[in-house]
Amino acid sequence: MGTPQELAGIDASNINNQINEATTPNMSRTPVIGAGTEFAGTLNATLTGVKKKMVTEWRRSDKILIITGIFFINFITSLDSSATGTIQPKVLSDFNAMTRAGLIATVTYLLIVGIRPMFAKISDVFGHLQALILAMFLHTLGFVICAAAKNFSSIFGGTVISVLGQAGYGTLVAIILADILPIHLRGVVAAYVSIPNVTNYYLGVEVGQGLINRWQWVYGILAILAVFCSMPAIYSLYFLDKRAREILRTLVKDDISAKEPLFTRFLKVMMEMDVPGLVLICGGIISILAPLGMQLNIIHGWGSARVIAPLCIGVVALGFFIYYERCLATFPVLPFRLFRTRTFSCAILAAIFFYYTSNVSLFYFNPFIQVTREVSSRTAMLLQLGTTGYYVGLFFGGWAMQFSKRYRRWAWIGWALWFLGVCLMIRSRSGSSTTNAEIAIVQTILGIGSGIVIGCVGIGVQASVSVVDLPIAITLYGMVAYLGGVLGEGTSTTVWVNVLPSKLQGKMNLDVDINSAINNITYFFELPKDQRVIVQAAYVSTQKILTICGIVSMLLAGIAMIGLAPYDLSEKKNSNDSDDAADEPNLLADGTSDNSLSIGSKSKVRVVNA
Repeated sequence: MGTPQELAGIDASNINNQINEATTPNMSRTPVIGAGTEFAGTLNATLTGVKKKMVTEWRRSDKILIITGIFFINFITSLDSSATGTIQPKVLSDFNAMTRAGLIATVTYLLIVGIRPMFAKISDVFGHLQALILAMFLHTLGFVICAAAKNFSSIFGGTVISVLGQAGYGTLVAIILADILPIHLRGVVAAYVSIPNVTNYYLGVEVGQGLINRWQWVYGILAILAVFCSMPAIYSLYFLDKRAREILRTLVKDDISAKEPLFTRFLKVMMEMDVPGLVLICGGIISILAPLGMQLNIIHGWGSARVIAPLCIGVVALGFFIYYERCLATFPVLPFRLFRTRTFSCAILAAIFFYYTSNVSLFYFNPFIQVTREVSSRTAMLLQLGTTGYYVGLFFGGWAMQFSKRYRRWAWIGWALWFLGVCLMIRSRSGSSTTNAEIAIVQTILGIGSGIVIGCVGIGVQASVSVVDLPIAITLYGMVAYLGGVLGEGTSTTVWVNVLPSKLQGKMNLDVDINSAINNITYFFELPKDQRVIVQAAYVSTQKILTICGIVSMLLAGIAMIGLAPYDLSEKKNSNDSDDAADEPNLLADGTSDNSLSIGSKSKVRVVNA
C-alpha cells in the first residue's frame, strides 16, 4: 500500500508542523466548521488515534471483517442484557438483596452516561484497537467476577465493571461504522448489525431461564463469548493499526516522543486525554442525573439537601468544565465550535425531546397494561412491540437514505409516525374498551417512527461535522438518550407517585389499602371488581397526563428539527476532492449551489440550499 500524500486534512508536508503547533497552548482552536466549509487542521488532528484514522485505507476485506465483528459484539452485548436481566432476581434473592435491584440499575445507567466520553477520547488518543481491547477486558472481567461472586458486593462490582465495557462497545461501534462507510450506507448497515438486539431479547430470556438455578454458568458462558465475539473486530483492527503506524512513521521522520523521559510521556498522554475535562464532565453529569435516577426527589422532596447538594455540585462542575475546555484545555474533550453548527445543535435538542417522550410515555407501560387489561406480565411484555418496531424503523430509514441520498425528509416522516403513535396512545390506553391488537399496533407504529427519526437525525449529525469531530459528535448524540431518558423517567415517577394516589382518595372502601392497590399487582387482583374498576380509572387518568406530556415533547422536537440542514449524502467524484475545488460552491443540476464537507477518507456530503 502506497503512502497517501493527502488524507483528510493531514499530509506529509504538514504533520510535523501540526505536532509542533500542539505544544502552543494559546493558539486558536476554533476553525470554521459546518455547512459550506472544509476541515482545516485542528489540535485534535495531532492526536495519534486521529492520525491513524486519517491515514487508514480500509480495504473491502477489512470492512467485511470489521462489520462482522461488530455484528458479534452486538450479539454478546444484547445477550448480556437479556440473560442477566432474567437471572438477576434469582441472583439477588440468593444474597438476600432483592431491594437493591434499583441501586444496580441506577448506578449502571449513570455510568453509561458518564463513561462514553472517556472511550471516545481513548479512541482519539490511542486508536480504535486499544479502546476496543479495553472495552473487551472490562466486559469480560466483570463477568468473571460475577461468576465467582460469593456476596452482593461482588455481584455489584462485577456488574459495574462489565457495564463499563458495554458502554465502551456502544461508543466505539458507532464511531467505527462512521469511519469505514460512506455516509449514505451507515444507517442501513447499523440496522443490519443490530439484528441481534431483536433475536437475543428472546434468546437471552431462554438461556437465563434454563440456567437460573445455576446462574454462575450464565456469567461464565458470557465471559467466554465476550472474548470470542470480540476477536473478529480486534483481529481486523490489529492489522489496520499496524498499517497506519507504518504510514505515520514514513510521514513523521523524527519520533520526538521516543526520546522523552517516561514521566514526560505520561504527562503528555494525560494532557492529550484531557483527564481534568473528563473528570469534570463525567462527574457533573452524574451529579445532576443521580437525584432523578435514584428518585431522591420522590423520597426526600426537592427541598432536601440530598437533592439540592448533588444538583449544585453538578452545575458547578459543568460550569467549570465549560471554562476549562474553552480557556485552558490543550486537547479539549468537547469542541464547543460544534454547537455553532445549526444542524448539530438542533439535532441534540431534538434528541433530548425524543428520549424524553419515549420514557415519559412508556416507563409505566407494563404495570399499566397489567392493571387496566387485567393480564399477566408475560402478555404485557408481548404487547410491548416498541423495541422491535424501533429496529424495523432503523431498516426503513437506512434503506431510504441509501437509495435517496437524503436524510431530512425521512426524519420528518419518522417524526410524523412517532407523533401519530403518541397521539393514538390516548385512545389505545383508555382502559378495557380497547383491544390487545390495538395496543400492539400503536406500539409498533410508535417504534417504527422512533427508529426512522433517531437513525436519520443521527446521520444528519454526522454529516454536519468534520472527520476529526466525528467521534465526540456521535458520543454526544448517544449521551442525550440518557439525559432525555432520566428527565422522562423523573417526570413519569413524579406524576405517578403524586397524582395516582390523589385520584383514589375518598373513592375506595375504607378497608382497602390504597398504597398496596397501586403498588402490588397481587393485591390489586384480589380486590373486588368494583374496587378494581376505580383503580383502573385512576391509572387511565394518570396515564393520559403522561401521554399529553409526550405529545408536547414531540411538538418541541419537531420545532427543533426545523433547524436541520438538508444535506445531500451522495459520494462525490475524485475530481471534486481537490483543495481548489473545495473552496468553490458546486452547482447541482437544478441550479442550486452546495459546498463540500469532508466526512471520511473517501466520502463527502453536500449541503443543498433548499
